[in-house]
Amino acid sequence: MKIIDWLGNVFKKKSGTTTITFDEYCADVEDRIALEAFALFSVIEMIAALIGKCEFKTYQNGKEVRGYNWYSLNIRPNKNQNASQFWQEYVSKLLYFNEALIIDVNNQKIIADSFNKDEYAVKETVFSQVSRGDLVFNKKYKMSDVIYTKYTNADAKAVINNIFSMYEKLIISASDKYIKSGGQKGILNIPAITQNETGFEEKFKNLMNNYFQTYFKGKDGVLPLWGNMTFQQSNANGQKTVSEITDIAKIVDEALSRAAQVYRSPPALVKGDVAGIKDAVDMLLTICIDPLTDMISEELTSKIYTPEEVINGSYIEADTSRIKHADIFDIAVSADKLISSGTMSPNEVRKAMRLAEINEDWANKHYITKNYSGVQ
Repeated sequence: MKIIDWLGNVFKKKSGTTTITFDEYCADVEDRIALEAFALFSVIEMIAALIGKCEFKTYQNGKEVRGYNWYSLNIRPNKNQNASQFWQEYVSKLLYFNEALIIDVNNQKIIADSFNKDEYAVKETVFSQVSRGDLVFNKKYKMSDVIYTKYTNADAKAVINNIFSMYEKLIISASDKYIKSGGQKGILNIPAITQNETGFEEKFKNLMNNYFQTYFKGKDGVLPLWGNMTFQQSNANGQKTVSEITDIAKIVDEALSRAAQVYRSPPALVKGDVAGIKDAVDMLLTICIDPLTDMISEELTSKIYTPEEVINGSYIEADTSRIKHADIFDIAVSADKLISSGTMSPNEVRKAMRLAEINEDWANKHYITKNYSGVQ
């Protein structure tokens, strides 16, 4: 089951498919913990989706090529997944379980749902009982036969195990305040003379157990009283106060912030803050996305190419520039400078801007304007 599917089931009643209310949600400890799971999975899904946008470029002898390896990494890794779905799932497993495994089955890259691992000091690690869905591959795979990455953030798993309990008391406290502030309360004034009427106790019991319950539960209602009784409702509208709703919003925001910190992501991006988003994206790429894509690229390179091929300039590299949206009008001046300084050819610039390359020799040449000259 995918993370998002599991999360969807958490927010449904156990007896049906109707979405639960906040009161029902806070009534179960498991559901309260699901708030923290929601925060963690929100961050994981964001990171996985961004890496799913990357292109894994393949190089042979120092030149970029597009062959079968490029196709299997960027278009169709297997018959049932495209590249975006494949890498989003792989990164999600890597971040949540701290490790992820890909095996090759008839030239298809298959992400394992579960596996056993026998590690050795000198010999290759051996993977067994590798499964995908209901299918278990009865074969032992050596480390050199698979693509395996282990997340190096040692604190991530510990935080995942502990973070669920960190806000439990806060959630209970906030939800209790929320429920109490929205409850119907009031004062019933009963004159002494009315209490001495014949059959008062039976009438009073019926008033409290039937009439009041119907009155409070209904959207609109009339409460019948007698004998000069008066009822003063202290919370006539039954509305939640702004402060109580704010308490719960703060708990959710803090849960998201903590989850973002676990995976070295700016909390502002997770919470949807717009201010300073450019700096936040740059920080996300530097301290979160780049280390992950470098780790995956190195694993792919070491398993797809031999050491000799790597030494001669064959490697795989994740292009994270696709993550940031680039408006061609905003970067027009920068593109001109890249070409005029000889840094990039017109086709290289067009490719970086996600435009089709020009099938002309001049578009692949490098140029330098007369503005540039030697220091002599």
